[in-house]
Amino acid sequence: MSDSDFTIPISQSENDRAESNAEYGYKVLKSGDVLNQRFHIVRELGSGGFATTYLAIDKQSETENRCAVKQLQPRFNSSSIWASAKERLATEAMVLQWLGKHDRIPDFIGHFEENKQFYLVLEFIEGEEFEQEVRRQTLNEAQIIQFLFDILESLESVHKQGIIHRDIKPSNLIRRKKDGKMILIDFGAVKEIGTMAFDVSKQQVQTQIIGTPGYMPPEQNNGKPVYSSDIYALGRTVIFGMTNKSPMEWEESESGGVSAWNKKIAISEAFLKIINRMTAVNTSERYSSATEVLQDLKPLNTIEQTIGDKYQIVKFLGGKREINSYVANSLLAEDKSRYYVAIIEPENSDSSLSEITNRIMIGLNNLSIIDNFNRTPKAVEYFIDRSRIYVVQEYIEGKNLAQIIEDQFILSEAEVIDILTDTAIALQPIHKQQIIHGNIKPSSLIKRQKDNKIALVDFGLVEEAIDLIPDSKTGYIPPEQIAGRATYVSDIYALGMTAIHVLTGTSPQKLEKNPRTGEIIWHRKARISPSFAKILDRMICLDKNQRYQSVQKVIKDLRKIKQKSKFKGFYKYLLVLPIVALGIAIAYSQWAQRVAILEFYQGDRFLKDQQYQQAIDYYNNGLNKLPNTKGQIRNFEPVWLKKAKAQRQLNQYEEALKTCSTALKYYQSPQLWNCKALTLYSLDRYDSAVKAYDSAIEIAPDDVWLWNNRGEAYARLQQTNQAIFDFQKAIDLAPAKSFVPWNNLGKLYYQQQDYPRAIEAYQEALKIKPDYLPALIGLGNVQKSSQLYDLAVESYDRALTVNPNYHEAWYGKGSVAEYLKQYRNARDYYQRASQLKPDWSAATDALERVNRKLGV
Repeated sequence: MSDSDFTIPISQSENDRAESNAEYGYKVLKSGDVLNQRFHIVRELGSGGFATTYLAIDKQSETENRCAVKQLQPRFNSSSIWASAKERLATEAMVLQWLGKHDRIPDFIGHFEENKQFYLVLEFIEGEEFEQEVRRQTLNEAQIIQFLFDILESLESVHKQGIIHRDIKPSNLIRRKKDGKMILIDFGAVKEIGTMAFDVSKQQVQTQIIGTPGYMPPEQNNGKPVYSSDIYALGRTVIFGMTNKSPMEWEESESGGVSAWNKKIAISEAFLKIINRMTAVNTSERYSSATEVLQDLKPLNTIEQTIGDKYQIVKFLGGKREINSYVANSLLAEDKSRYYVAIIEPENSDSSLSEITNRIMIGLNNLSIIDNFNRTPKAVEYFIDRSRIYVVQEYIEGKNLAQIIEDQFILSEAEVIDILTDTAIALQPIHKQQIIHGNIKPSSLIKRQKDNKIALVDFGLVEEAIDLIPDSKTGYIPPEQIAGRATYVSDIYALGMTAIHVLTGTSPQKLEKNPRTGEIIWHRKARISPSFAKILDRMICLDKNQRYQSVQKVIKDLRKIKQKSKFKGFYKYLLVLPIVALGIAIAYSQWAQRVAILEFYQGDRFLKDQQYQQAIDYYNNGLNKLPNTKGQIRNFEPVWLKKAKAQRQLNQYEEALKTCSTALKYYQSPQLWNCKALTLYSLDRYDSAVKAYDSAIEIAPDDVWLWNNRGEAYARLQQTNQAIFDFQKAIDLAPAKSFVPWNNLGKLYYQQQDYPRAIEAYQEALKIKPDYLPALIGLGNVQKSSQLYDLAVESYDRALTVNPNYHEAWYGKGSVAEYLKQYRNARDYYQRASQLKPDWSAATDALERVNRKLGV
């Protein structure tokens, strides 16, 4: 077990300077030590910033049980703080005692104070940390879902007690050896005692926030954790479990969210949707409780299970409270088919399972004998197992309309007319057989892969068989169906709403309604002909008597529109002839533009792979096909900027300056001026860089980074007042993302040896972005210069928590150790820095210097 956490100061309170100066030091334990005349220390298990954990034997237990003794490491020298810590320890001990009643939370054995040391004793969990498990082998979706069930069930219990864990991460989860269950350890509340620190320079008490970079959500970073903060941390832990990479490696610097982590692993859309909601940056978009996550996860727990000894579930398609749909593979050697499986778990139906199954069977059998060109999936079999009804049907390969909308957002009028006509043709024989679909929506209409025809799935007969009330909130259900009186025209209403959805890209429940009539207002969101709009309005009329009364009539009117459009098209050809020449010219221009875009895509790919010269070549090939005009440079401004970026990466600063200046001749934008200024800065032409930033700021006075960047140029010119003004302006413009200008202020004050203000600036940067490495290193350097060596080492350790291979942090620790004449430690730290960055002369020189002092 480890305690590799970090803290962020959030508040300070004055402390009485006249308090006792009694020392409350830290005592290192060794094997054989006995605590409280009861606990015999065996060995150290792990050590972190707030506590060291030891394996011990409880000599007072009947079987001499092993236990974990956690020795807290409070950093203070004040009797009143010590008393406060003791009081808090007693409170938290009671909390742990209560939590330990859960099977997957360690039992609390006791707490005590001995020789001015704090100790907590908990059940020892024999097993492997989740972090180490993932390092050996990442988990697949089915494994990680089971992992989530374990942790969420524990969290559900914890949250019901009003407790927030606050530090869920891979190293705080252990897979118990005896049963393979995941155990939740190291509650953040206890660590508060270890974070009670006394700032000697200010004679003040510092309170801290518990959490770990990459796993801590924004509201917790701001000192306001909620129950869903644990959900966020658990979601981030899932990302680590499936990728073996810290969430910070996937993090987007601007949004704070994670992206691309799912691209190289196998994960279903349904599960990805759950993880995205768990890790939503805004609490309003995140799951509010562990119970909510468990509800959404429950259907996914069926994946990889075998049903009926014939099928293995491989994919979750979706569902609702009592009905879930899956794709299954056949387990029979001769059968390579895939099947659609609906699993029904009736909750409130008064009918028996066999009676419900019989109703479903009759309905699907009626569908199977209809001659409708196989537009509905064939029924394969039905069976009951453990209060569940299983309906197995043919699986239709293709995309449903919901997936098509997701890919294309909206469809054209012609495409929607074709879909409506085709669906109505498929519905015709079904209605003649006196069957109502009852569940038409985008996800129940599949564009079949083999012939692009619409197939109808997810009939409402299952819901009807288990007396499930239609969900009126979807927007596809007409009033009479909500009232339990569905008719054939109910399908026409749902089909019309589906058409409007694919035309507008907006689901019906999100469309505005006329407050007087209740009709949806959709015309402004779709560009279609008046005649087609008239058909749709009639299909979705709330009064069923004013609606189309048969799909035959719908088909007839849709075909009329199609014929008219063909007739009009004949005359359009005559009108086109006079503009053919112009069209050819435009086509050539568009062709050149498309060829250029393909070159740009290739350039982007090489730029992403850090193959800068190849990226520049492709950007040049594309730009050479386009004229240098204001319009073209405006449209392809990112290409010019990326080309200059690639040139700067290769230290081709003069070429980059030429790229930015060429674009600026035709089109002036703040981004292009910034491009020029950055390049001038790299050429040490700081005066010219400032002038370029002046031009950029004149166009975009509210751009945070322009002010920050100009401040950096002023700092290089040693025009301190102007630099401070620009950094402060950047901070005022965007306080929520001002960690860079705060860091720059810290550097400026450090250079002026104004250490208190430098520390304050760096701490402000870290409040906004706790894992910002430049600020952590800068803070450590200032603390070292202020002779606050313990705090400096803590800052460097925090940096190493973010990135264990950060050479500057190792160098910083080495410099502190050298100053304290701990030369062997200094040598190890300098050696590590030198290995990580072999061409860094500062590290190699320091290593040689320390070796000489050691006589090596």
